[in-house]
Amino acid sequence: MTPTKALSITRPVRFVPRNAPVRQPSPSASIAGQVLRMREVAGFRLFEVEYRAGLELQPHFHPQGHLIYVLNGSYSETCASGPVDLGPKSLRYLPPGHKHANHFSRGARCVVIEIAPTVLARVSQSTNTLERAGEIEGPVSSWLAERLCDEFQRPMESGGLALEGMLLELTAEAARRVGQGVAKIVPEWLKNARRHLESNCLRSVSLAEIARVSGMHRVHVSREFRKHFGTTIGEFLRNLRVEHARRLLKSTTQTLTDIALDCGFADQSHFSATFRRLTGLTPAVFRQMALHSRQDLAEPA
Repeated sequence: MTPTKALSITRPVRFVPRNAPVRQPSPSASIAGQVLRMREVAGFRLFEVEYRAGLELQPHFHPQGHLIYVLNGSYSETCASGPVDLGPKSLRYLPPGHKHANHFSRGARCVVIEIAPTVLARVSQSTNTLERAGEIEGPVSSWLAERLCDEFQRPMESGGLALEGMLLELTAEAARRVGQGVAKIVPEWLKNARRHLESNCLRSVSLAEIARVSGMHRVHVSREFRKHFGTTIGEFLRNLRVEHARRLLKSTTQTLTDIALDCGFADQSHFSATFRRLTGLTPAVFRQMALHSRQDLAEPA
């Protein structure tokens, strides 16, 4: 069997001066930028896309619903409700017909998920929350998005069914999170607090320190963080540490004790219990699965 190669398709892009006249939004059925990988499963199409720095997309809309997960880099979206800035690990949902423009000042690499109308129709039978755009926050959606990206890298023979299940779970979680209002515009001081946590997650960070960084009272910081991000500061930190631990388990041969200490956990027991609670797997089992996955990708078809 001939190995499947990642697609490398460069779509034509347009660079638009910021002072150019605003044009009427037009439908867009293609992916702008360079498609590095593409996968199609029942009801979904997935693309891994590289957007070059400086790319600016005119106002447009998509006939299908979309989920966009930022792997690295950043970009901004301008729509009727105002500008939205999206950085690494951001997850955003766009409903069919959502009019918006995009600017990739520094470039970005994203996983773009196209959702078929039949899937959205099933969701609409129980909720109408996916009729509006919004950012999807919270530990569950972040974990699902990371698992989805891992599964996206695996061969279709072993990953198709699992990938479809994860896509359905992520779509359901998007419906729940958009409905809870997590996608409200986040104040800049709260964004600064979150960025500080992301940059310092591997050491001990106190609520008083976050309050000083944000310039707000500790109680207000704690309450607004949970309101906007759907999780407590402590749980957010634990998720960041577990995410870092997952990368170390996949890419290094460090012992579990060393990884626990490197990721800010008190000891291996605390690390293992937290990892299992958030991922459903022990660190040892996760490492074994990651090793088998790499071996599968290395073997010729």
